[in-house]
Amino acid sequence: MPRKPRTPCTIPGCPELTSGGRCPTHEREAEQQRGTTAERGYDTRWQRIRRRYLYAHPWCVLCSRVATVADHFPESRRSLVARGVSDPDAFSRLRPLCTSCHNRETAKHQPGGWAAERVRPRRF
Repeated sequence: MPRKPRTPCTIPGCPELTSGGRCPTHEREAEQQRGTTAERGYDTRWQRIRRRYLYAHPWCVLCSRVATVADHFPESRRSLVARGVSDPDAFSRLRPLCTSCHNRETAKHQPGGWAAERVRPRRF
């Protein structure tokens, strides 16, 4: 069976051929810019809060499956920190979701990449 042809790296001007997405060099650069989970604010304190929240709220609010993600809602943690909220990880700012619901909701409300220009601003 024929293989799919390799495509160029998604970074403009990079001639490297990849099986999809960025070349290894640009992928490393993107990860370094993104920072570690601790640098983004998800440190040991967050892990404790997440564990306690999921213990108290074990079911996904959208589909009633077992919740595995404590999702910041209706605003992302990044926007809460940017606004100067004193406790962005308060239980009142979280909702329990399963992984598939979290991925779907994040793609819908915080798109990046190819979907970013197609999304209308969300009203709260």
